[in-house]
Amino acid sequence: MSCWRLFCLVPMVCVLVKGAQAGSAFDSNLYADGLFSTLVPLYARSLGLENASVPNCAFKVASTSVTNRDVNVELHSGRLLGLVIPGLVRRGQCSAPGWLGLNVTLGCYVSLDNAHLSYAGSAKGDSLLNTNRSIVLQAAPVNASAFLEVTSTPGGVPRVRTWSLLPFTLAVGTSPKLSLNSARQATFDKEASKCVFS
Repeated sequence: MSCWRLFCLVPMVCVLVKGAQAGSAFDSNLYADGLFSTLVPLYARSLGLENASVPNCAFKVASTSVTNRDVNVELHSGRLLGLVIPGLVRRGQCSAPGWLGLNVTLGCYVSLDNAHLSYAGSAKGDSLLNTNRSIVLQAAPVNASAFLEVTSTPGGVPRVRTWSLLPFTLAVGTSPKLSLNSARQATFDKEASKCVFS
């Protein structure tokens, strides 16, 4: 009788082992694309991230000669946009799903290039007239990626297990364009980036 049980147990173990290895990177890609197009926007909206407000900021760009003045910049009404529509997008291939305890876990790189910040604001001192000008500042990441590890019990609700943000640069622009020389424009961009990252 015990030989019969052993004979039945061997195929069952083979099926379970094969089932645990049945997922592929292609399956992970389909799963992640579904998450990013349906579930993530729902969660982002429920958390108020569709048009999230960001803190106000002020900074100064110092004068570099007698022909220019200090530029005082105030940024307010900042908004984080693009996390919901167009949203997060998978970058490259996800890892094949694997077991981590009782959960199925996969890892994906995600593009954050659709996200951007928009501020209303004012700048005073970029011209010799020293007028206070209304500006709109846009800040967008360039080649920004995050690594997300998603886990869930089979058939359960997925959650982010770990995440990390990879280094990236930020493109900053204003409308209308300020009258700054290249050195002062570089300082402006650096100070505006500090506002965004703070």
